[in-house]
Amino acid sequence: MGIINALNVQTGLVGVLPSLAYINTDDTIAEVTTTGYLNKEVANGFQISLPCIAAVSTKATPTSAPQVGWYQISHVGANWSLVIGSNEVIALPNGQILVGNVSGIASPVAMSGDITITNAGVTAIGTGVIVNADINASAAIAFSKLATLASANILVGSAGGVATSVAMSGDVTISNAGVTAIGAGKVLLAMLGAGIAPAAVIKFASQVTSAGGAASEAFTVSGAVAATDRAFVQLVDDGPNNVSVLSAVVTTNTLTVTFSADPGAGTIINYQLIRAAA
Repeated sequence: MGIINALNVQTGLVGVLPSLAYINTDDTIAEVTTTGYLNKEVANGFQISLPCIAAVSTKATPTSAPQVGWYQISHVGANWSLVIGSNEVIALPNGQILVGNVSGIASPVAMSGDITITNAGVTAIGTGVIVNADINASAAIAFSKLATLASANILVGSAGGVATSVAMSGDVTISNAGVTAIGAGKVLLAMLGAGIAPAAVIKFASQVTSAGGAASEAFTVSGAVAATDRAFVQLVDDGPNNVSVLSAVVTTNTLTVTFSADPGAGTIINYQLIRAAA
């Protein structure tokens, strides 16, 4: 609708300047401050004595409540316009913002705490002010945004309780693909559970063939065979003399088997030498 009504009066005594105008509109601030906004009103007989200030009622939207502000009336060339006067600028200290105080009055304050602001409107989060509670539980921060971690290293809490990058070592190692490996010779008897720990283990096993010549025959066993090792002997082929095994005795690096008779050449036995687990 534009200007609804306008009235120009003198402030105080007749002839005293600046004059005062009252203008009621349903336009927005952006609309009333366009160049030549008052041209039509002046053409219709609206009298203005310069200098003049105007109390102008505007609306943010056609259905919103009116708001009133002070404007200067400007006459430049053929245009009569409303401008926001420089004296209407609210003084505000450098870098401060307006915040309602306990009395509901807008007051200048310096922005402080976790965030600060410059007079260019640039905000900055202070050093060390972000804590765990500030991060949303569903933030899902990408791993790529964490500090770099050396290839195949893992994070382990230090003595000071700080997650620290270390290379995994000792009995088990890990690759950068997450593949773990138990080192050679790392599994000891003490590491096995009571239900699976063996009382003895097979240290040596082989198959040998007799040469014959006597009922007892000594077979050399390669390795550190101890006299305390125990022998388990199985007849695979009883040979030309159809013998059986009567006994097996272990001495240092030797297994002596006694047959029921001279086994002759070609009797085959399997043997296992068992040692107490340690």
